[in-house]
Amino acid sequence: MKWNIRIAMLACLLFIGCVISFGGAKTHEAKIVPATASDPLNAIYIVEGQEIRLVEGRSEIESAPGSASKVITSVFGKPVYGNIDGEGDADAALILTYDPGGSGTFYYVAVALNANGFYLGTRAILLGDRVVPQNISVRNGVIVVNYANRAIGEPMATPPSVATSKYLVLERNVLKEIPSPTEGEAVIDGWVIIGHEVRSFLPCSQERELWLPGNSPALNEVMATYRKALPGRIPYTPLFMTLAGKTTGFTPEGFGAEYEASFFASQQVHVFPQGNCKSDLIYVESPLPGSRIESPLSIWGHARGKWFFEGDFPIALVDANGEYIAQGYATAKSGWMTEMFVPFESVIKFKTARSGSKGTLILKKDNPTELPEFDDALKISVFFNE
Repeated sequence: MKWNIRIAMLACLLFIGCVISFGGAKTHEAKIVPATASDPLNAIYIVEGQEIRLVEGRSEIESAPGSASKVITSVFGKPVYGNIDGEGDADAALILTYDPGGSGTFYYVAVALNANGFYLGTRAILLGDRVVPQNISVRNGVIVVNYANRAIGEPMATPPSVATSKYLVLERNVLKEIPSPTEGEAVIDGWVIIGHEVRSFLPCSQERELWLPGNSPALNEVMATYRKALPGRIPYTPLFMTLAGKTTGFTPEGFGAEYEASFFASQQVHVFPQGNCKSDLIYVESPLPGSRIESPLSIWGHARGKWFFEGDFPIALVDANGEYIAQGYATAKSGWMTEMFVPFESVIKFKTARSGSKGTLILKKDNPTELPEFDDALKISVFFNE
């Protein structure tokens, strides 16, 4: 019932004038069956206010009743998959070409949300006319599209040559564009910790924590979001965020003097509690970073097929001293010989460590070659209950 309600709610966000009933009660709702598909290439998207139903990645409709000219919409390249809405299942992001029959070919980006195996297309957001898409990716709930565009004022006959990136996130199942960072800034994933003596950001690309200075435009929003997202958690629990900004030099202010450098955060792009620095390969839905755990511990999430070997991969739990207190395996819940994300689960038992002490859950990529260059692992900080 839960999934049926979610599918209905998502469908209604995409289509105006629809009707659904739960237990006899009617609500304003969309036609669910036509709105869903078992594959992103056969879903319905909204382009320029018009419903576009794809069939094997393509749509052709009359530009006007009785007209011989067609409006052609098709998928450019292949969809990419990742957890976009935070619900666990692998959603899809894709680029659409839209040819209304004139001289232009317009490129859009859209998302197909995975609701228990049914895909619901969103409204598409314009990239540009006759641009050159290069790649699209999903990273901790943020969609990144890289493409070549023209400089402002250049004629359409000029080949696109300006490297451009567009960042998008899903808010209440609506795809929204994030303002592009200013010159010299970048969009960066990492861990934020806010506390009495700590105000830090640890980018995925670095090994040192950076101080978040008081003059950062996004600081108040970051602090408020941190406290709202982690109510009741143990102090100094890391929260995964995507921030726009730049690394700056040493800051002599207060506790900032203990850090070698700072991060000037101009914009809070996205907050993704289940995010991590390896989300293109594996993400865990439970336990989340900073969770209190006890034995037996249930673990589940999604990993790409190459993270498994023979359908499983090793899991370990270590205490604050790095001592192993539990080891086991996570098992694929569907076919693992694929490049796609595969659901996994595991249950491990352990002797409880000191209450409140810190531990680390380690999910290791299975490496049958035993060659160190193929090793990989995701580490999640947790705390022990009594």
